[in-house]
Amino acid sequence: MSPSIYSHRKIDDEVSVDLDPPHWTLGPNKLMKSFTVKTKAIILNSPHNPTGKIFTKDELEIIAGACLTKDCLAITDEVWWRVGWAIASACIASTIRNIHTRITDCAPAPFQEAVVTALRIPPEYFELLRSDYESKRDFIIKMLAGVGFRIQFKPQGSVFVFAELPESCLLSDVEFIEELIKQAGVVAVPGCGFFHAMPPSDKRPPADLSSQKRYIRFAFCKSDATLAAAAQKIAGLSDARGRLKLF
Repeated sequence: MSPSIYSHRKIDDEVSVDLDPPHWTLGPNKLMKSFTVKTKAIILNSPHNPTGKIFTKDELEIIAGACLTKDCLAITDEVWWRVGWAIASACIASTIRNIHTRITDCAPAPFQEAVVTALRIPPEYFELLRSDYESKRDFIIKMLAGVGFRIQFKPQGSVFVFAELPESCLLSDVEFIEELIKQAGVVAVPGCGFFHAMPPSDKRPPADLSSQKRYIRFAFCKSDATLAAAAQKIAGLSDARGRLKLF
């Protein structure tokens, strides 16, 4: 999950359209208002899962020629080689192919065979996979909420939890992660790396970036044993009330 969707006009005039916390939603009107006569294309960032439908039919017809959809088999299908594909209009696809041939080679043949096999797996497998990930998600959410993290959004199609630091925590996301590693040996990812900070300009005042340093991303695509061990280590940093005391 990435908290921003970008609308690009040109390289030196990029426009970022942020998703709205705490549920990280984006209404079509907000995105459409970012378009100008200079807009050339949009990129919907979603590295692990397809982006949900956010446009009406008429809106899609307006911007369809400038849309690019990328997908891959990686975490979702447990094919970890990140073999992917892109779908776009003919003119954009031609440009992508032209660039691709100059910066990378084709995926190794065994990986491509693995993708074909994965795409043919019966639906029952994915039901079991979904159930397993839901169980892991619920476990980590309960654990994090229990020690004081604020979690107002339960991920529906990801293997990550974007948790807000407790209100009493005065540390930034990076500082918190450093302490978590030192004191518990548990590694997570500072949330600030998933926001797009636009520099101020004559037309754009400085943005309030304080909330961008309040989130931590935890991955639950781990074994039950690993999740249990991490939970135990984090619990070891809790006070008598069960709340984190490393800050």
